[in-house]
Amino acid sequence: MRQLNPEKVAEFRFDRGPVGCLLTHGFTGSPFEMRALGEYLAAKDISVLCRPLPGHGTSPRDMITTNWHDWYRACLNNLAELSDRCDRVFLCGMSMGGTLSLHLAAHHAREYNVAGVAAYGAPVYLKNILLPLVPLLKRFIRFKPPSESDVADPVACKQQESYDRTPLECISSLLDLLAHVKNDLQDVTVPVLLIQSRNDNTVHPPNVHLIHELLGSRDKTVIEVDRSYHVLTVDYDRELVREKTYEFIQRVGNLA
Repeated sequence: MRQLNPEKVAEFRFDRGPVGCLLTHGFTGSPFEMRALGEYLAAKDISVLCRPLPGHGTSPRDMITTNWHDWYRACLNNLAELSDRCDRVFLCGMSMGGTLSLHLAAHHAREYNVAGVAAYGAPVYLKNILLPLVPLLKRFIRFKPPSESDVADPVACKQQESYDRTPLECISSLLDLLAHVKNDLQDVTVPVLLIQSRNDNTVHPPNVHLIHELLGSRDKTVIEVDRSYHVLTVDYDRELVREKTYEFIQRVGNLA
């Protein structure tokens, strides 16, 4: 199994102004994929917090003992902490991090002053002919073998810090999460920004239109890009992601 760089995958926080942003990385990913976005927002005087989800940033063997309830509980704790020191909080998540962010907004927006959600390549379903076999396969196989890179930019691909294999038990839990959040989207009423690559090789691109349709929000925007694969925050469209995220926060948060 590939060894991750502990410094690159560590949590980070920037205490800046009264508007906060909780960044959440994706399934098998790490805070590294959110760091450049976090630094960009911090330079705009936005407070930022990003921590590894339980079982992430260490070894797939650690991840296998966790499930979506653990990941969600950690996100909720992070949101509560950031809300204590910020007047308004935006939730920004990559892939499953976006799905978790939408779930938080559905249930805790008013309680924790959530002003909006930005989700990048977020799924509410997965499309793979082998998925129905996961309940059977996980009895015999602990990890899904490495797959193709989900970053198109070869330079960014070499720098990426994420697991090179996936616990099948966690894939099963992820599917439960997606089905759960899909049914909760009608309860998301805060503004939402959705950014999706048409060339996403991990999350079926039509997810973004289904999410947009099911959201209870009146203020909801879809931006589609073409150059990147799945991990938009580090791939070719990373600058656009940063700029559009800040524009969204600036508009919704009424920042000068």
